[in-house]
Formats: sequence, structure tokens, C-alpha cells
Amino acid sequence: MRVRDLLSVPGLGLRLLTDVTGLDRAIEHVYTTDLLDPGRYLTPGDLVLTGMMWCREPGDAERFVTVLAKAGIAVLGAGEALGQVPPEVIQACGRHGVTLLAVPPETSFAVVTEEVGRRLNGDRVTAMSRVLGRRRRLLSAMAEGAGLDEMLGLMGREIGAECWLLTGTGRVVGGTGASLSRPLALQLACGYLKAERLPAVTEAGARLTGPKEYSLFGVGGEPRITGWFLACGGREQDWPHELRESIAELAADVALERARLDASRTGDRKLAEAIITMLASGGGEGTAPVEIASLMRAIGMSPDGRYLVAAMCAESGRAAGPSADRWRFELAEELAMPLSDATLAGPLGDEIILLVPLPSDGGREPDSGGGREPDSGGGREPDSDGGREPDSDGGPADGVPAGHVFAARLLDAQPVLESDRSGVRLSVGISAPAVGMVALSGALHEASSARRLAVLRGQTPISVVTSDEVASHELLLATVPRSVLRSFRERMLGPLLAYDQRHKAELVPTLREFLACSGSWNACAARMYVHVNTVRYRIRRIEELTGRDPSSLDDQVDFFLALRIR
Repeated sequence: MRVRDLLSVPGLGLRLLTDVTGLDRAIEHVYTTDLLDPGRYLTPGDLVLTGMMWCREPGDAERFVTVLAKAGIAVLGAGEALGQVPPEVIQACGRHGVTLLAVPPETSFAVVTEEVGRRLNGDRVTAMSRVLGRRRRLLSAMAEGAGLDEMLGLMGREIGAECWLLTGTGRVVGGTGASLSRPLALQLACGYLKAERLPAVTEAGARLTGPKEYSLFGVGGEPRITGWFLACGGREQDWPHELRESIAELAADVALERARLDASRTGDRKLAEAIITMLASGGGEGTAPVEIASLMRAIGMSPDGRYLVAAMCAESGRAAGPSADRWRFELAEELAMPLSDATLAGPLGDEIILLVPLPSDGGREPDSGGGREPDSGGGREPDSDGGREPDSDGGPADGVPAGHVFAARLLDAQPVLESDRSGVRLSVGISAPAVGMVALSGALHEASSARRLAVLRGQTPISVVTSDEVASHELLLATVPRSVLRSFRERMLGPLLAYDQRHKAELVPTLREFLACSGSWNACAARMYVHVNTVRYRIRRIEELTGRDPSSLDDQVDFFLALRIR
């Protein structure tokens, strides 16, 4: 029932005392009060009836109406049994956007309540019939094998509302409205991840057109970064009860469909674990190549195909419990989805290993290096929205290495990782493209080494390193245990850091510049804007504190490595 419907009921004699902007608000309940502060008893959509007994002193009207506006009521009905509605009440309602009706002395609140209740009951019966009818049609479609696209299309036609299904990383699964741009999808995902509770309302949109309001409904899954959600245009608090019920039903059905899809992948994940375990042990070059090839064919992957291998480690202080391992797989598969929806993911120690199929490069033979090929393509560079896909023909695009395309995809998810309330942190290493099963074992170890380097670089919440970023000394450091690295760095630089902290002497910056200038006193002085004698003095002090000679090649190497350890 709308406010305009109540105003037009014959015999009640209600009068509108404010402007007409609130006439389409939906009335869902009736509450009668003469409390000055009834806030704890109010709910959105209330018709509040009051005899004005609370209006005694200046400021009472402002206080009362402020409480009503904060609660989101539909309309205020002020009884005139004790006299006409005071001007300060009318003015306060106008300031706060509260629709105000005058109830004449001859109309009792009981009659108004009865009339509203009768109409609400009739509306609810009719609405429930429509909801149940939609529910039957949706369940029938699901029983006939309808997928998510069919479900969303059916609901879009039935309810006439724009609605999109997205993942926690901002990937659009489907929708009833126009396609969402990548920036808008990311904004909606960030709003979903930041919300204290669901459903929630968030603002999103382009700067030029201005933000719009969207209502977000969870579709299950914790942490939220691996969950799905529905984003619908408008504020759900302003919707009729029927529409909210329909969206809630759609969310429940989508959750069931997602669970069915996850269950169908259980067998593939077990095969993936077996394949990755054998590759990690060098099976691609040992006694098990036939078995690996058979398992890859069983999962729909070609043993002679072209792949990226990625090693990923996901950590979260809040994601625990029975699903603590499962969410890591779901997140890894989700992040690889834009590059390939046929990615194979499996565990290896504390890492998740991804085998990402790449398009064919047109039949070019692998190079002589054991099946590895030059890092020369396989994808298209993402545009500013991060939304461009690899070329459909599978060929190189703009000379951008496939590993860099994948890395850009991962870094594109940084805003949502920063918004996630569970504090997920990722470190990822990506190999160069590998051709054929024999090359996969080496690519796997390359990706793991790159991931360890990503950890050393210490970026949060996501750190990604591709194989061609790995310099020889960085790869060496990535293979050394952290405790050993810390001890080596403390032995080489500890005295200098302590001295700098006490005296502000800049010995460590001077050492870094001295090595960068290949031991040239004059070049170092010029780069630091100091006199050459200052450089000489600082280098002598470094020798005294460490017992090492920065002009000696051996000691230069040790200092260089120590400075590269974070």
C-alpha cells in the first residue's frame, strides 16, 4: 500500500500537509505513539499515528521528526483532536523529508489502522501468490537443467528489476541488465566486501555520470572474497516486500546452483592434485610421463599443450574452520578465470599450483631448451579497466608475454583484496610459457622460486613476480631460508644500521650508492651531493665497524647481497 492510496481512501478525510514527493512510499506497518522519542519501536515503512501529546516545548517537534526520519518511516499521521497540527511540526517534516498527513478529529486512529491492515493483508496475499508462482517457475527451470544465465533471465523478466551476479573479486557471472564495466564491477565488489552486514546499500558509478545506489545481497561463501553476491539497482529498503522476497529467493537458488557446480568439480580437483604431485617430483621427465598424460587427458587438458604455471600462497588470519583449505582453491581458480576457465589447480605443500592453458601459438615448434619457448606472447595487454581478454585466435598480442598478462590480471584484484574484511594476503610466482608435459615440471619449480621472491619483496596484500623478473641473485636469495638471510643481513649491516640510528651518519645509504657507482669515490659523491672526502670518511667508518673492505670484490658481493635482503 502506498501513501497516495491511503490519502485517497474515502471517508477518512486525511489531508497532505507537506509536498508530494513521498506519496509513492510503501506502507508496511502501523504504529501509534505519543512518546517524544519512539525510535526503538520504529521500523522502515511505518505509518506512525500520533495524538501530538508529546508536543509541549520548543524543540520537541525537531526532536520527534528527527527520530522518525532516521528510522525511515513511510508517513506520519498527526491527529487534530486537540487542535490543528502546529506549524513547527509541519516545518520540521519538510526539512527532514517526512511525509505528513493530518487526521481530522472525526477520524479515529482505530479506523485508519483497520483500513491499512485490511489493504496490507490483501496486498500481501496477492504478492505472495505472485512470489510463489515465480518460485514454482524458477524451480521448474532448475529441474530442467537451467543454468545461471537462464535463471537470471527468467527472474529479470518476472520482477522487471536490473540485477547482476558477481564474484567477490568483481567478475560478472551474469545479469538481467546492461553489461557492467570493469571499474563499476570492482566498486560493487569493494562495497560487498566492506559491508558490516548484508543486504547492504552502496554507492558506485562513474565520476561523470555520478554515483548510483545499489543493494547487495550475499549468495553464501566465507570469506566473502570467495563468495558471490547479487547487485540490484536502488535501495532495498524502498522496495515493496514482494520484490525483496523475490531477490532473496533468487539468492538462495543461485547458492544452490553454485554448490552443484562446485560438487561437479570435485573429481577434477582430485585429478589435479595427483598431476601436480607427480610433476613436482619430476614425473614429466621420469618414469611417470604416460600416467601424467593419461590424467591430463581425463581432465580435458592436452599433454602437448601450452601452459603457464603459477604458484600461489594465500594467507588470512580470519579464514579458519572446515573451509579454511577450500577457500584457497576457490580464490586461486577465481583469479585465473579471466585468463582461462579451464585452469587446473591443486595443492603442493602450502602452495596452490595453477596450470593455466594458453591458446595455441600457431604450431610453432618448441625451442631446443627442453620444451620451453621464448616468453613472447599468448595474451593481450589489459586496458585501463583490466577487462580485455587474450586474442581469440590464440596468437601473440602486441608482443606482451602471457605471464605479464596474468600478472596484470592478478594485480587488478588489489582493490578488492584491500577491501576484504578477512585480510587475505597473496604471494604469486608465474613461470614463462611451457610447451608440452615434459616442460611443466621445470616451469613448476620456476614458479615456486618466483613466489618465494614475491614473499621477500614483502608487498601486501598481493605480491606477484614473473619468471623474467627474477635476477640471478634474487633467485639465489629466494632459495635460502629466512632465518639464514636474517642472520647474514644482521652480520653485514647490523653495526652500520645501529650507528646510523645513533648518529644519523647515512653509512648504509653511502654504501648502497658506492656499490651502485662500482666503487667510484667521485661518482658516489656527485650522486649524494657531498664532498668526496665525506665519502672517504664514511667508507673508512664502514670498514672499522664491519671489518670488511668495500673496495674488495668479495666484500662488495657480500654487501650487495645483504642490501638486497628485505
